[in-house]
Amino acid sequence: MKKIILAMILFVAGISPACAATDADNDGDKVVTNSFWDNWFVQAGLDMSLQNPYGKSFSNVFPKGKSFGLNVAIGKWFSPEIGLRGKINWENGFSLFENGHVEWIAKGDYDTNMDGGGYFVLSCDVLLNLHSIICGYDENRKWNIYVFPRAGLTSNRATKSGSPMVGAGWGCTYKLKERWSLYADMAYQVTTSEFYSGVSGTGMSVATGCNGFFDFNIGVQFNLGKNGGDKFNRVSSY
Repeated sequence: MKKIILAMILFVAGISPACAATDADNDGDKVVTNSFWDNWFVQAGLDMSLQNPYGKSFSNVFPKGKSFGLNVAIGKWFSPEIGLRGKINWENGFSLFENGHVEWIAKGDYDTNMDGGGYFVLSCDVLLNLHSIICGYDENRKWNIYVFPRAGLTSNRATKSGSPMVGAGWGCTYKLKERWSLYADMAYQVTTSEFYSGVSGTGMSVATGCNGFFDFNIGVQFNLGKNGGDKFNRVSSY
């Protein structure tokens, strides 16, 4: 965990050199927030999760807690700094990604969790664009780094159970063309023992430990809207 936190600090610190390449907006060139129908985007990609139920050693997460899946998301940037994203991950439900050794995901009456349909993670993320917050808005910027708090639900189809979930993460996008970008992000979230149904017996109490899992996502992003999806107008353009 310490290594992961250190890596995040170093990654965010890398924003400083990137900021040197662009000047922040001055008072005469403020950004104007667009209408509700502007600045929407959709994402689709592959992901991997690492389950770490309470009482289990993370050193055994491969292969006991490792699963793969697909994710789709839709989001909107309300300003260059703040956005909102709704996301669905479907894990351990596709034979193409089968991992028959996933012992740390409850399987109910099935031989494997996958036989029961795997599990879903539904999340809502508040996106904070660090590049725009620290460096100012630049419509020509290729890289954008963001962080986000997260809340949502986990639903295990094999046990017909659902549990609340909270977490946080960070990621980045790289613009390929006007509307197309690549994205990659990761998050850590905690949920209740109901999701693990017998694998772990504790709840979300910080005092006694918690059930948590990482997820890692990569994919493509398509920006919607007549202005290319990710552009904001400036005062000087009026």
